Amino acid sequence: MEQWLPRQPLILTPTIPLMWTVGWLCTMSAYIILGGQPPSPNQLQDSVLLVSAVILVMNIYNLILIYQRVEKYRNLSTYAPRALLLAIILIISIVLAWGQPKVVLIPNYLNIWVMIFIVLNCLQALLGQFFALLERSQSRQKFASMYWPIVVLCTAGIVTPPSLELHNSWTLPFIIADCILLIFFILRSWQEVPRILIKVPANNSIIYELLVGINLATIILTVVSGVLFIMFSFINNEMSRVSASFALSPTINGISGLIIGAMQRYNNDYRYGHVKGHPQRYIYCGIFLMIILLGLSFILNE
Repeated sequence: MEQWLPRQPLILTPTIPLMWTVGWLCTMSAYIILGGQPPSPNQLQDSVLLVSAVILVMNIYNLILIYQRVEKYRNLSTYAPRALLLAIILIISIVLAWGQPKVVLIPNYLNIWVMIFIVLNCLQALLGQFFALLERSQSRQKFASMYWPIVVLCTAGIVTPPSLELHNSWTLPFIIADCILLIFFILRSWQEVPRILIKVPANNSIIYELLVGINLATIILTVVSGVLFIMFSFINNEMSRVSASFALSPTINGISGLIIGAMQRYNNDYRYGHVKGHPQRYIYCGIFLMIILLGLSFILNE
């Protein structure tokens, strides 16, 4: 089979369900808290099912790529069991998503089924990264982590929506828990910044440099909005724009972090859209682009 499918396991494919679910959920949470009316699931179900079918085919293809290497890694005792676990998680996710598409694939709020789906997506993403990174040897340079953005997305999906709903009636334990998560995010993101800024072939891509700027901007926005969100929650004051920023920033941080990590590991020549000197300009453009887009989203919502 390997001669038919000689490619390595894919990097981003196992993470797409997590990116979609958390991205949609946190976006709807921010939209609702800004006073918007979310679209009806009936209006989107057919389109979402069509897109999810494409993603399903991609994940099945990736699973085939993983299984064709079982013999190659027969000396690695954890390879086959993890491949089987990934297949089981994928089957359970399919049954859950297609059994309740309106609730699971297009959620407007966090419930038990959406939480289970996010956890399954997180496990699928983590296992997928194990197989994807196994055949991509790490150089002396430390690339951006592919696991940290997955943790950020999973935490954002499970913690942010309930926090936005409870922010006017928070108790001390909720505030302490949010403070701990925010401190951990600051410390871990500080360690991750040098890995994002390393010199790799992807630095030649304008899109890559813009993503780096967006990722750095979301780190700052997450910290600032998180601190303000905790302060306003503690004094029982409502700031819808701060809350919306607190919902969107970590989500965009996780998604951009995954794309950055993948681009670092794909050894492409990036011949199109080359950066011609002073790549820092595009990083600054990415930072300002993120701030402008976030500001426009608030203005257009009024």
